Amino acid sequence: MPAGTRLIKSRIKSIANTRKITKAMELVAGAKMRKAVQMTVDSRHYSSGMKQLVEDVLPLINQRSHPLLYGRKDAKSSILIIVASDRGLCGGFNAQLIKKCTEFIKQRNEPVRVITVGKKSEGPMRRQKLDIMASFESISNAPTFERSKSTGQLAYDEFMHHRADRVFLCYSDFQSTISQVPTIVQLLPIIDESELKTSIIEEEEDEKTSDPREQLNPTERLAFDRQNTDKFTQNQEITFEPSPRYVLDQLLPRLLETRLYQAMLESTASEHSARMMAMRSATDSANEMLENLTFTYNQARQAGITREISEISAGKASLEN
Repeated sequence: MPAGTRLIKSRIKSIANTRKITKAMELVAGAKMRKAVQMTVDSRHYSSGMKQLVEDVLPLINQRSHPLLYGRKDAKSSILIIVASDRGLCGGFNAQLIKKCTEFIKQRNEPVRVITVGKKSEGPMRRQKLDIMASFESISNAPTFERSKSTGQLAYDEFMHHRADRVFLCYSDFQSTISQVPTIVQLLPIIDESELKTSIIEEEEDEKTSDPREQLNPTERLAFDRQNTDKFTQNQEITFEPSPRYVLDQLLPRLLETRLYQAMLESTASEHSARMMAMRSATDSANEMLENLTFTYNQARQAGITREISEISAGKASLEN
């Protein structure tokens, strides 16, 4: 067999082996994607229900006095949580997220610290010499609510201790198998900063609304809440016990954790979907290359056979003469 034909045959074998790997990865990613999508869809119902419950309670309290609802009109320090993946081979999934985050950070007027979730977000942020507060592994392999709580707790503590005025979250919103959109949302305060300048809050930048509940013990707080809730609840059909403020105090931290977990599920579904499509594209490319190489191999083999027949015929003719 000529050297050129052997080389082509070797390439065919190599690409065929690669195709087996990409096809297997496509099937695995597809199975993981279907499971992740189901978890994401199921969690959306819980997340929307939690949000609706908070919206039902908000009109019943003095919103200006709650630390998680409103922040400074002009932020002096912010945190950006980036939810990426631990592994590659998922097309432009991570690159699009990093691009979105980089553009967002450049547009901010205040210093932005970063919390990375997933190894593929930590490296680019370090190369850009950004202030990385903490790095966590992605939960895409085993997504659970508990694994996402540590990230949310860190951001919550920074906000409550006034070391951050805004907490933002960057993740990939799963829309369909072929569409995943990098998205940035505000986690804290609950009221988005775009609404602060047109809201009822007109205090100066550093002016704080005092909360008379801060100096009260738990029993006195409940009595205070009941006394000050009556004017809001005259036309309400739902009664919140022991008080709307107490219920909201329990709901808001849970809402933060729920939104963060939902974003991680969305990113997990997006990652597996992007990987499945990338591996499918790689498998299709391998099939195309195999067709072209097989055609080239057959041409070379046919040319070799034709040449050998010609040489035999020429040799026979020489002997007869």
